[in-house]
Amino acid sequence: MPTGWVRDVCRDSSLPTEAHVDAFIGAQAVRWLEDAESAGPWFCQVNFMGPHDPFDPPAEFADRYRDADVPEPIPAEYADKPDWVARRFITDDAEPVRFSRQQYSAVIELIDHQIGRMLDVLERRDVLDNTVVIFTADHGEMLGDFGLYIKHVGYEASARVPLAMCGPGIPAGRTSDALVEWIDLNPTICELAGAPPLARTDARSLRPVLDDASRPHRDSALCCEANFNSVRDARWKLITSPNDRAELYDLDADPQERRNLADDPACAEPRRRMGGLLKRRLTEGAWLR
Repeated sequence: MPTGWVRDVCRDSSLPTEAHVDAFIGAQAVRWLEDAESAGPWFCQVNFMGPHDPFDPPAEFADRYRDADVPEPIPAEYADKPDWVARRFITDDAEPVRFSRQQYSAVIELIDHQIGRMLDVLERRDVLDNTVVIFTADHGEMLGDFGLYIKHVGYEASARVPLAMCGPGIPAGRTSDALVEWIDLNPTICELAGAPPLARTDARSLRPVLDDASRPHRDSALCCEANFNSVRDARWKLITSPNDRAELYDLDADPQERRNLADDPACAEPRRRMGGLLKRRLTEGAWLR
């Protein structure tokens, strides 16, 4: 895709703020929460479109980020990357990358505003203290790292997602470094609600981590797509690609995943160990994901 792709997908929305898709979704969620039976139990899942390409915030929100400082992207270095990753290159031109990150930030603020409106409804109806609120996403966004956009690669910017939870029985002000997979939300929600989880699932409830943020949860986290399989533990990540080179990263020493150690003789042991871990994770349990 040419560099112009970034500008094409990062234009301000031509719609007024209230007609933007994420503002519309927020408004529908607010309306539903206002009408919901306060006694419960009820479940409301709100799926925003953003922050997702096209990064087209309303001008009202985009204007707040026109001159905002944003983090620099990871350089587009492909010497140690598979060829299929290099072929996904979009641009490493600093100006469009910076602009896309400003637009992305504006979309996030628009969504944050909608979530604030929902929390206000819960507080006004005096049910906030009796409601579990979970904020997460289904994937990340490369947003110019390695000159890439969208997802579909195994790097941290694409694979990691936010996860924040609050509600009755969940201590406030705690953070955890535990490795978590998105499937773990099902048994967590069920346990918090006093309901049985899905049968024959590989998911694990996060309730022990909510009670003790220092508690480990998984020894690894798995991420798979058509082009790759990857697994990481607290330090190492292995990414394998069909018919292409493998990648091994020491996330402690190289959190930006710039130095592929898969062929480094000094890293033969972690590569062997992570390869065994990936095989185990791909063949274990019911594999219901």
